[in-house]
Parts: sequence; C-alpha cells; structure tokens
Amino acid sequence: MSFDLVLIRRFEAVYRLRSFSLAARELGMTHSAITKSIRSLEESWNVRLFDRTTRSVTPTDAGRRLAATAADLLAYSQSIKATVQSADSELRVICGPAVIDTVIHGALLLYKDRHPDVRVHIETLPPQAAAEQLVERRAQLLLFHSRTIDGLAGRRLLDVRKLASEPYLAVFRAGHPVEDTDLSLEAMLRFDWAVAGFDATYQSGLPPRRLEQFQRQGFPKYRVLNQSACIEMVLRSDVLTVLPATAARPFLLAGTLRAAPFPDGARFSISAATLSSGGVQPAAEAFVAAIRQSWDGLQADRPAD
Repeated sequence: MSFDLVLIRRFEAVYRLRSFSLAARELGMTHSAITKSIRSLEESWNVRLFDRTTRSVTPTDAGRRLAATAADLLAYSQSIKATVQSADSELRVICGPAVIDTVIHGALLLYKDRHPDVRVHIETLPPQAAAEQLVERRAQLLLFHSRTIDGLAGRRLLDVRKLASEPYLAVFRAGHPVEDTDLSLEAMLRFDWAVAGFDATYQSGLPPRRLEQFQRQGFPKYRVLNQSACIEMVLRSDVLTVLPATAARPFLLAGTLRAAPFPDGARFSISAATLSSGGVQPAAEAFVAAIRQSWDGLQADRPAD
C-alpha cells in the first residue's frame, strides 16, 4: 500500500481542527481543494474518514484509527527528510567501549580538521541495539570488535570492513600476586577481572570450550562499558583487565602497570559496519579513513620490540 503523505497531512489538519475551513486556512488552501483531498484519500482507501454535516465534522472509527498513527507517520517522514538533507553534514557513529578509548580520539582530531562543517555524534550502545539503529538509518557507522560484528543478527544487511588488529594484553598493577603464577589462563582466571564490553554478541562467537571456562570461573566479575574505568580499578586494586596493546602501552612505558600476553592469542580487532543498501555516505567513509590513519599513526609510534 502506498501512502500519500500530502493527503494524510491534510487529513491530520481536518481531524485536529474538526473543520475543513480552518484546515484550509491553516494550510493555505481553498475549501474546495481540501475537500477534494479528503475525498480522494477516502476513495483510494475505500473508507469514510469523516461524517460531515453543515455544522460539524465528526471522525468515523476509520478516521480515528488513522489519526492514531498519522502524527507518527508524518514525524517519521520529517525524520527521513532530515536524514537525507544532513547526510553530508551530520554523522552518528556507534562504537564499542574499547574502540572509543583506543582509537576514536586521534581519528576525531583528524576528522575535525578535514571536515569542520560536519557535526559528529559518537556513543556506545549494546551491539544489537546499535545494529538496529543502523538498519533504521538513525546511525551511519558502527565500530565494534570484529567478533561482535560477525555475531550480529542481520549481519547479511551490513557491509563490513576490518580496520585494525593487534594482541590483547592481560594488565595488572606492579607487585600483583598473579606475577607469582605461570600466567596461564587457568591461573589468571583465579583473580577478579574488570572488562570493557564482553557483551553477549561477542561471547556467542567464542569457542564453546573457552566460553564454558569463562563462565565456570565467573569471568569477568566486573563488566563495565568504559575501558578507562577498568584501568582505574586495576591501578587501585588487585583487579586485572584486558586491554588492546595500544591502550596498554602508555601505562607500561610509564611503569604504572605490568602486562602479559593474554593466553590463546586473543586479539583486539576493529571492524567498521555500514548498511549495504544505498552505499556508504561520504561522511562515514571519511571517518573510516580517519580511523585507518589514526591507527597507522599509533602503530608507527610503537617502540621497537
């Protein structure tokens, strides 16, 4: 069924004002033109929307049912219009917490200098909610761990590109009792952990044996949607965390934290997801390019092993 938004807008005015004359005046139309519009809508849908007399305009049951959704429909059409008009002037990016803390800062600095007229909104949401925002065109770009992206329902609707990958490190304070162990996963999991992310979508992509081990050990005890908060807990307590090597590097160089490779070769891998239909918007494409350049710069600054 095709909806004629112009006719629905005219219907909404008549319904709200309970008058063809007042609606015509509000919309800058003649009484005859708005009467023909309502008649056309009624004939197209084969319903009667108003009972009319010389003194009153009363909605029918069908008219009341249409009115219940007409305002939302018109508001949604305006939202679509705003999205289309702002495609190159506004960018909404939804990220995983580790992505925000690891690479967004540098990318945003590059982006603002090259695209000063684009308004940028960056936030974090649970991955499936983020994917729904993308599919509904309320966001233009997702940046999450590659395993999380691959586990999303509706993955087939997305165009996915891997942007970066590096080892995860287990991070702890100097003098932590974990240093007296063999630093195996079994030994490390005996301690409390605070981890950013580790959402259900990410977990669904883990090998069943590893996921069962995590669940058996109650890993992580603290799941926090903020990597900086996890680092603060590590600095101030016996809690451990897992960080991308890039995020851990400043603390290791300063000597404030210690690290060991996270067992099993786990990696921090960033993927960008856009909606496959309709093509990538220039604003989103430019931000992906800024992420790549920012990441390359971080790796270039990495000390030689």
